[in-house]
Amino acid sequence: MLTKAAGCLVRRAAVALLLLPSLALAGEPLTLRAADGVSVYGTFERAQPHNRNVILLFHQARGNRHEYDPLLPVLHRLGCDTLAIDQRAGGDLFGGHNRTVEKLGRSTGYLAAMPDLEAALAWARQRHYGRIVAVGSSYSSALVILLAARHPHELAAIASFSPGEYFDDVNLVKNAAARIAMPFYITTDPDEADNVAAVLRHAHGGNIVHYRPAFGVHGASTLVQARDPRGYQANLASFAAFLRRVAGSHD
Repeated sequence: MLTKAAGCLVRRAAVALLLLPSLALAGEPLTLRAADGVSVYGTFERAQPHNRNVILLFHQARGNRHEYDPLLPVLHRLGCDTLAIDQRAGGDLFGGHNRTVEKLGRSTGYLAAMPDLEAALAWARQRHYGRIVAVGSSYSSALVILLAARHPHELAAIASFSPGEYFDDVNLVKNAAARIAMPFYITTDPDEADNVAAVLRHAHGGNIVHYRPAFGVHGASTLVQARDPRGYQANLASFAAFLRRVAGSHD
């Protein structure tokens, strides 16, 4: 049995390997067309030729696709292509710029961004990916739960970082969560644990991986060293282990 100190060293070594430079090809700008005609801008990056795995990355409020920039080498090393988009509810956090909001002329409400996630999923399906994983941060982590409930056979898994009942219908997310049978990773900052408990009130399946971190911050930033220096190592190791299981990924 590993001692606590030895386990910490193993976890650090695993994260260090994940953070080594990846062999991903240069990012490809994309413009998707949502069902309501809105242009949705994103960046596609390929981890390897002829890949069957893709991760769809959705940002938090006031954010943009660049929320995930520090994580892309990790995801590519795990063997997953990535598509990160600028949803219509966002802004200029994380040193980036939300082009979808810029072109639309305003940032919308959270639920209004649902067609943007639908457009990303449709794009991945059109490319015939075998495994599609949707990852959401803050408000978009609630949207990926809705997306999974609507498309139970089109997604391989979802990961939800800091979900909550962010919409007018305060039962919308928990009712959707109860219908999800696919692998479902869910976590949040320990200070927001009650939000996740509410989302999971009616969801008790063995498909759920409810990760309770010792340290964390809001949203997917909990995986980034600069944003969560105390918790990122353990949190990233947990998420990477989930991806290995659901996407057949390796590093």
